Amino acid sequence: MFYATVCIPMFVWVIGLIFAIVRWKQSPRKSILVLIGLSIMLLGGLTDIAQNYFAAQAQLMMDYLTLAYILSIAGVFFDTLGWVLCIIAIFIPDKKEGETK
Repeated sequence: MFYATVCIPMFVWVIGLIFAIVRWKQSPRKSILVLIGLSIMLLGGLTDIAQNYFAAQAQLMMDYLTLAYILSIAGVFFDTLGWVLCIIAIFIPDKKEGETK
């Protein structure tokens, strides 16, 4: 069940990365924010997978328990940062044609 809750969102984020690359010409600022945000969220998903692995290993050895806690905090940080960047990309105004600012 764990892999379904982590890997399915990661698949959706990869689809989002592809859409951001496709729409690059229309809105490059938004696309770069989404690319960075989704990449950071993918990194957060990888920390979730690593956390699950080390938590399972912690049943055998207590040395992995601290690492699992650190990965948990890192995953929350990466996911939050990724969401903030994606939300900024949603609400950032589009540049009008001929606008220099």
